[in-house]
Amino acid sequence: MTENQALGLGNSRKWHHIVIGPAIFLAVQFLSFFGPQEARMGFGILFWMVYWWVTVAVDIKVTCLVPLMVAAFHEYMPILKVMEAYAHRDAFLIVGASIVTVAWARWGFAKRLALHFLTRFGNDTRRQMVGWFLLTGLASFIMGNTPVAAVFAPIAVAALIYAGYETFEQRWNSKAASNVLIAVAWGASVGGMATPLGGGQAVVTLGYLQNYVGHEVFFIDWSMRMIPVSLVVMAAMAAFMYLFMKPEVGTFKGGREFYRQELREMGPMSYEEKVAFFGFMVIVALALTRPLYVDFVKGPFFAWMHPSRMFFILALILFFFPSRRSPGENIVSIDSLKKHFPLAILFIWPAAIALGRILNQTGASAVVGQWLAGFVATGGDILSIAAFSIGGNALSQVTSDTAAAGVMIPMVIEAFKDWGGLQLGAVPFIWAVGSAISWSYAVASSTGAQGVVAGFGANLKRMFVFGMIGGVLSVVVSTLYFIFVIAVLKSDFY
Repeated sequence: MTENQALGLGNSRKWHHIVIGPAIFLAVQFLSFFGPQEARMGFGILFWMVYWWVTVAVDIKVTCLVPLMVAAFHEYMPILKVMEAYAHRDAFLIVGASIVTVAWARWGFAKRLALHFLTRFGNDTRRQMVGWFLLTGLASFIMGNTPVAAVFAPIAVAALIYAGYETFEQRWNSKAASNVLIAVAWGASVGGMATPLGGGQAVVTLGYLQNYVGHEVFFIDWSMRMIPVSLVVMAAMAAFMYLFMKPEVGTFKGGREFYRQELREMGPMSYEEKVAFFGFMVIVALALTRPLYVDFVKGPFFAWMHPSRMFFILALILFFFPSRRSPGENIVSIDSLKKHFPLAILFIWPAAIALGRILNQTGASAVVGQWLAGFVATGGDILSIAAFSIGGNALSQVTSDTAAAGVMIPMVIEAFKDWGGLQLGAVPFIWAVGSAISWSYAVASSTGAQGVVAGFGANLKRMFVFGMIGGVLSVVVSTLYFIFVIAVLKSDFY
């Protein structure tokens, strides 16, 4: 086959995939199985976007515009509502944190962090993947999945750049590099229910749980119940990733002694590194301790003290903070933004947020909930726990973990509020289904973390394929855990 023939075949395959995306959307509109017409629009957009993301039929940034493309032909939602779906207050966080890490890259701090990480985990690509997964998993116990990804993804990218994966395309096309970024997102997701601080799904579940039991559920009570199952799932996922997500290379360049030598040659932290890093850490500390002071900073005057806004404010300040090492240059400049800012994140993360909202607002999420209502079991605890855990996870995989919690937890409460033989009716099922919702790894819209790492070059096809397998594994592990504790031991701990 000649080169021109190969190019022609490649182009025909590309057009084939381009056409299939909208064809799937149109086919869904004629299938009553997917609910009323509004819900079918939501499902059609979901399947179209996932297909294009996975096949890379077009530039993934173009895929992010599918909800707007559909709205241009058919106003399934008011156009302003569609555009508003792309907006989220965490945009301040994502953009602000990314700009701050531009300063890290410009002045060498990102390289310093990467080298410190590499000296501990070495250059084995699978060990690095597991290391990032465990690190972000523990961090997500006390931070939301989006902030965790926003903080750690740029650091992981710095390590990958050091290993030679400098561009978005290089990271997308490398199994090893994509594994690292995917590990960051999955770690950020897996700890989401360990504490009430772990993410939107935890906040939603906590609210419904407190209303149901009629009293406050304390932080320690929640954590004692959810941390054990989170750790069990983390261990299972770490083993799965290490054994089955095989990279194309066994090691990145360098070795521990090489990394240590590089660190020694860098010398002590520069003034610019200290300003960018310690400013960032002050805001992280304020974000972590927010529950201690949030009651004292209410009202519009203190709106700027929300962590998302503070990250953006810090980024703005760095535009005006002069450098000592390079006279005439500020710590963040337009030139450094052009070189280091992950432009794709401005498309992919908002699109992931928009997709989750559109599925919720068109009623697609509710349709999935109705499908699951038929699984309310009359035969015992075991089938009920399994059915609702699987259903909750399936919903979170294709919508978002927060939307899934909003649909599933009220349904669990209604179905099991008078459940016989258990001390508090629906409470054990809330714990079981709430945890299963957090094992959402496959689609860019599942959590903000997936959207973040996709913007840095994580391969979405790889994320989808292994994410679906990982989701099944995680649900099996957590379901067996709760079946053993609740149905076999008849423990009242849950």
